[in-house]
Amino acid sequence: MSSALKALDWLVVAMMWVGCAAGLLMMLHIAADVFARNVLNDPIDGTIEIVSSYYMVAVAFFPLAYVTRGEGQIYIDLFTRWMPRRTLGLIDTVIYALTTVFLFALAWRSYETAHGKMQQGEVWESAGGYLVVWPSRYVLLTGVLVWAIVTLRLTVAGLLRGADGIDSELHPPLPDPEDDLPERAVE
Repeated sequence: MSSALKALDWLVVAMMWVGCAAGLLMMLHIAADVFARNVLNDPIDGTIEIVSSYYMVAVAFFPLAYVTRGEGQIYIDLFTRWMPRRTLGLIDTVIYALTTVFLFALAWRSYETAHGKMQQGEVWESAGGYLVVWPSRYVLLTGVLVWAIVTLRLTVAGLLRGADGIDSELHPPLPDPEDDLPERAVE
């Protein structure tokens, strides 16, 4: 596997963990706000705004490339289970290609929006003042762009090697554990 593909795989896994961390932080932040509001009678300012503009965007968009890379979407084969493997590979390749086009278009539109909001200095008003939210627009852009690159990778694999190419990208062979063993001394 080339170093670029290894770097992409590392990025996909890292983004999934960042999405998980954002989910954990969101839960802790909300729990702290509920505690502060009900016990201390002093809620944390901006909780709703931070949760909806930062945490939720990261939780929703960062893991999508990982889910696609690991074939974690819901797959209904009611109408295709009887088809030959080659036909299924062709269908998957066409679907990945269409998804790639859509995701790159979405990434471009997300970039235009993020750039415009950055130039405006987008803020949301909260009880404690103003919260800068334009950086969260780039979280969405990053998630969609990496997702698009993963679907492009699967499209290229399908075009070059058919169903076998897609399968090899989704399910790479496991390393041989004996490759890591030291050589035996010859007597």
